[in-house]
Amino acid sequence: MANPAKIMERIRAHGANVVIDGGRLEIVNKAKLPPGAADFVRQNAKSIAAFLDREAEFEERAAVIEFDGGAPREWAEQFAQFCIDHRPEGVNDLDWSWFITRCGQIIDEAPERRAA
Repeated sequence: MANPAKIMERIRAHGANVVIDGGRLEIVNKAKLPPGAADFVRQNAKSIAAFLDREAEFEERAAVIEFDGGAPREWAEQFAQFCIDHRPEGVNDLDWSWFITRCGQIIDEAPERRAA
């Protein structure tokens, strides 16, 4: 199975993009892609769509943490990643919940945030 993150990286490197529009994948600047790329995108549509959904969720969470929470962007991105990641194998639900909650508290109580 192809890696959707790598597919999107290659597409974007060519100056094109894939977006979800009305529940369908649309290739922006399709002419910039090499021959056969559109077919490859169609063949991997489900995994690309899932990747784009996760990417959008990550960006939205990071923006909320940064702007509404007053956290530095680097912190916001790392915490957003923790929030959308699955609980690591071997970590129980209670410990994962404690970890996520504690990360949020650290961001809320950070001196950099209080100074703002």
